[in-house]
Amino acid sequence: MKRIKTLTLEEQQTVLDASRYAPDSRFRQRAHAVYLSDKSYRLDQLAEIFAVDRDTASAWLTAWDSVGLMGLRDRAHPGRPRRGIEADVEALEADLERAPQHIQALPVRFHERTGKSISLATVKRWLKERHWVWKRCRRSVKAHCNPALFEQGRRVLKALQDKEADGDIELFYLDESGFSSGSCVPYAWQKQGGTRALPANVPGLVNVIGLMNSQGAGYFHPVETTVTSATVAEAMAGFIQSRPDDKLTVVVMDNAPLHKKVVREGQADWLLGRVWVWFLLPYSPELNRIEVLWKKIKYEWLPWEAYASFEALRNVLQDIFQNLGGKYQINFV
Repeated sequence: MKRIKTLTLEEQQTVLDASRYAPDSRFRQRAHAVYLSDKSYRLDQLAEIFAVDRDTASAWLTAWDSVGLMGLRDRAHPGRPRRGIEADVEALEADLERAPQHIQALPVRFHERTGKSISLATVKRWLKERHWVWKRCRRSVKAHCNPALFEQGRRVLKALQDKEADGDIELFYLDESGFSSGSCVPYAWQKQGGTRALPANVPGLVNVIGLMNSQGAGYFHPVETTVTSATVAEAMAGFIQSRPDDKLTVVVMDNAPLHKKVVREGQADWLLGRVWVWFLLPYSPELNRIEVLWKKIKYEWLPWEAYASFEALRNVLQDIFQNLGGKYQINFV
């Protein structure tokens, strides 16, 4: 099994920096291969990672051992220039920016523009060299957000957080999230030749109305019905009963119509329990810290077994909510 000589700490940092910051993509690739070889990656693994044959990967390692970093540079190539010149790749990137979900059309557009033919595999290799990856997109409300209003809301919330840190108030964040035993879990590590399977059509949905502070303490009100102003009012009533009334508690929530309705109907009674509501400005969900909790639960804390049945999902959620701040930690710093 071919491997390079063990790298010193200085050499490790050198090849790591080269793999990240060198201007030439192929130089970065070769430096990365040297770094991985030092981390005990086998030659066949390197060939698979970088989509080259074993001889090519072996030549990279030999060049490093015999010449060092300079051995990873391209030699001069007289004659016909490389077909994928920088301008061509930049044009491909521009095409992909306009239609990021349709990579299959790029070879056709490349041929129309240059008269040259390339394969889809070559397009993918070029894009990977320039750090393009295939991953999920997400919806965002940032385009609707007024920057000045967002900054104003951020400053007000920071003032409340400072008051909390000084011990003058309690600060909680309210939001709702749904959890289904039939949720789609499309990606998981699996051995080749096998397929992980989840039971299909498992009924069950639990909606959770949660209130959580920055230390992870919280009050959670699960319902197996639709969240309405009435269920939010029930959650607030339970939360207020669980709180000592010797300190003002501020509850941060978004501008959902059901939130505004329940505040209009209940704010007077809540103030008797020293609980006051502050509404986030529109289109600023990232300021609501409990959103981090929902993300943690759905994408990190729910084990595979939670999707086996609705009962399993409920049990896991109960364990998470009971052990939040202990077994399950969120650091907002």
